[in-house]
This record gives sequence, C-alpha cells and structure tokens, in this order.
Amino acid sequence: MPPRLELWAPDFNPERGGVQAYSSFLRRALERGRPSDQFHVRAKWPAGRSSPMSAVRFAAQILAGNLLLPAGLLISTHVNFAPLARVLARVRGCRYVVAAHGIEVWGALSAARRRALEHATEVWAVSRHTRNRLLQEHGLRPERVRVVPDTFEEDRFQPGPAPVELRHRYGLSADAKVIFSVGRLAAGERYKGFDRIITALPEIAKHHPTVHYLIAGRGDDQPRLEQLATTAGVRARVTFAGFVPTAELCAHYQLCDVFAMPSTGEGFGIVFLEAMACGKPVLAGDQDGSTEPLMDGQLGALVNPTDVPAIAVTLSDLLAQRHPNRLLFDPAELRRRVIEEFGFDRFCVRVRAALAAVSPDQIHSEP
Repeated sequence: MPPRLELWAPDFNPERGGVQAYSSFLRRALERGRPSDQFHVRAKWPAGRSSPMSAVRFAAQILAGNLLLPAGLLISTHVNFAPLARVLARVRGCRYVVAAHGIEVWGALSAARRRALEHATEVWAVSRHTRNRLLQEHGLRPERVRVVPDTFEEDRFQPGPAPVELRHRYGLSADAKVIFSVGRLAAGERYKGFDRIITALPEIAKHHPTVHYLIAGRGDDQPRLEQLATTAGVRARVTFAGFVPTAELCAHYQLCDVFAMPSTGEGFGIVFLEAMACGKPVLAGDQDGSTEPLMDGQLGALVNPTDVPAIAVTLSDLLAQRHPNRLLFDPAELRRRVIEEFGFDRFCVRVRAALAAVSPDQIHSEP
C-alpha cells in the first residue's frame, strides 16, 4: 500500500474564491481513477471564514490526531498552513509541497512562512508571474518552484445565446453592448480594475451608444464604484448585479459581448478561462498573472491595466469586433483552445507530472 497523501486546504468550495477552486480541482485530480485502498487523501480545513482562531483550531486538530501517522507527501494549498506542514513533515520524515497563488505570497511574509517555502520539497505556483515573484522576492531556488496553472469546470461553461431573462432582469435593451466583470468588490482588491473600466465608459459610449457595464460581485468598495460612475456621468450605464452563484455564471457570460478585468494583482484568474470557454472575447491586464490564461495574448486582448485610454480603445475595438486577433470572435475555436490548454484533463496531466517529480511512490497507473 502506498504512503498516504494528505491534502490541506482552507476550503473546497469553488464559489468562495480562486484558492478554494484550485483546492477543489487539485483534490479531484489527486483522487481521479485511484481506488480508495491504494491512494489516500486526507482533506482538512477550518470551518467557516479563516481567522487566527480557526487556524489555531486547524493546527490543533492535525497535531492531536495525526502527529505520528505516516504520510508520503503533504500538500498545503495555502501558505498559511505551510509552517505547520514543515513541522509535521520533519516529525514524520516526509516531504511537503505548498501551492502559491498570488497576493498571499507576494511581498513581505512572516519568517515562519518564508522558511516553510524555502524548505518545501516544491512550491507549485499557479502562474509564471507568481513563480517569478517568489524567486525575486523570497530567493527561492528556481528548481523548486514549478508552475501548475489553474483549471476550470469546462462542462459548466459553453457558448450560447444571450438569455432573454437576464436582459429583462437588468433592464437591457435588445441592442445593448454588454461589458461584464465578476469579482469581489472589496476595498482590498481594487487592483481588479473595475474602476478603470467605469472611467473608460464615457469614451467607449462615443463609439457604442448602447454600451452597458454589468458587474457581478459584492463588497465594501461598491459605494465608491457607484459614486465614481455618478461622477463620470455613466451611472445609468452601470449595473451592480450583486453575488451571482456559479449556476448562473454561464448565463451571464453568454449575456455579455466582452468580459473584462484589467487587473494589476491577479495570480491567475479562473474567470478568464470560464469566459473564453463561453466563446467570449476577453480583456485583461498585461502586468500580472492574467497573461497566463490568455496565453500571452493568443487567447485574449492584453492591455496596460493602468492606461484608461488604452482600455477604452481596446474595449471599443472588441465590441466592434475590430481587434486583429480574429480567434477572439470564433466562439467554438476559442473554447476548443482554452480547454486544450487549461481543461481538467490537462490539469490532471500537470498534477501527475508534478507528483512524479516530488513523490514518485505516489504515482500509480491510470485506469
């Protein structure tokens, strides 16, 4: 019987964010096609929202019941659990891996977290951008930092006609040109660039008089965005849809003409994959991990995310289907390409290769 593999994650609910979605997909990839008596995954996470006390309870739970249990490999999908993984790996004499996503590993880290990253068997970064920042800011050894990009639920997202029900819900005319964004409207996540799209709307409206901006998400930054839209004279063109459950996301992508998120701080951006799988042209920033799902511009339009005039021009061109990359306006081919590169099967291949490198005794034949 192979050594047990333990997977630690803050949550496995894809609707809670990118880390949780990655954790869910990683769990599925690790379990895929392996009988329970040959491949073991222990999944743990603190209940409810993450907090200092929930982290303490999480640590106590692991140490109380698992301190001396054997494990061939520990995988932590959040850097917050990495120091505990390092301690437990030393006690058990096993290896450990830490997944790195974006802002949680960019910039200053506590000494314990930094040492945990330095001593990890490998760090799995979701994008080249995050890998580069780990090397530059924390001095990690290049051979120990592997890129394992995100994936998405490809069966849930596909091209289709704009749902009439959603047009009625949001009061959109039949000829409205819809720009769509989705993400938390949190003051701490202003890097997503929703405010820059609002600022660009007056110029876009000169070329597309029926343009409308639909934003899905909620958070404490919404009042500022509403005031910005009022000040810019485009409040009637901006709709705040609030939280949109995953079950309705595909319909919202189908509703839009362009999906846009000119971020400056994205670790990867699963929403880009979802939008492209629905056959929609995508605009993203060229200064963070957003370049990875767009394959450096092969699958979408990249723009300087701080350049509002450039955002306005590029969105206007996308709405008019004037962008030189014609793939963006071929829904079936765009969907095929994004699944080929980032679909779940491709993700499983990448995870299998990563496991083979760090823990060969965890690898068994596929069914």
